[in-house]
Amino acid sequence: MPESKDASKSNVDSAPPGQSPKKVPFERSRIPRSEIHEHIRGRGVISGIALGVSDGLVTNIAFLAGFAGAGAIIATIRLAGTAAMIAGAVSMFFGGVLAGRSERDLYSADARRESHEIEYEPEEERHELMGYYLGKGLTKEEASMVVNRVTSDKQKWLEDILVHELHIHKASLENPYKTGSAVGLSFLLGAFVPLLPYLIVSQITTAIYASIILSLSFLFIVGMWKGRIVGKNRLRSALEMLLVGVVASMLLFGIGHLLLFV
Repeated sequence: MPESKDASKSNVDSAPPGQSPKKVPFERSRIPRSEIHEHIRGRGVISGIALGVSDGLVTNIAFLAGFAGAGAIIATIRLAGTAAMIAGAVSMFFGGVLAGRSERDLYSADARRESHEIEYEPEEERHELMGYYLGKGLTKEEASMVVNRVTSDKQKWLEDILVHELHIHKASLENPYKTGSAVGLSFLLGAFVPLLPYLIVSQITTAIYASIILSLSFLFIVGMWKGRIVGKNRLRSALEMLLVGVVASMLLFGIGHLLLFV
């Protein structure tokens, strides 16, 4: 027998006649446990880590393979790999910081512009909000009620405008120094993996093979982790990163080898 409409509006347990119904917390009585999800926190940091590790791995494995293909001695390869690792990490750090600060500056500029429009063109801004809520399926009366409630607080009004028109929210902005540090340190870690065999093995051919095997294995693991974080097929994500590493390494090794004949 179907449930009555009133049943969905109440969060109380049924009780015997003559007794008061027992109230149950809404979130436990009405929301299935399977529907309560935790949002991914620090999306910017996570994406920065994935970018830094993969970029460091691919960059240094290809860079070192190119030097090895050009016939450089092991000492030169070690020095070049270490320099590339440090320079890349520093560059990624400042790049992450500047990108984060630019994103915040753009948000502030948009917020100032929209705040000015709310102050001097309130009816136009109300009309835009009305159009948004009508487009979401609300009736004119419902949309008017929501708009009146939102626009009664200018700060909430501004947040609503920024979210609906520009699809940005201040809470989504990451600390630029935190993001830059995550990207820089991740690049350092990723770039160190292909360099490690060259630091502990003196024979160049052995170091090349060890570096490629270690780096591609690490790339595969990072790809699996990235696929798990973003909800993508893990094996496909891992194979994509593996393919990028293989192609980049073969390309630069070939270029380095050709330089011997120039």
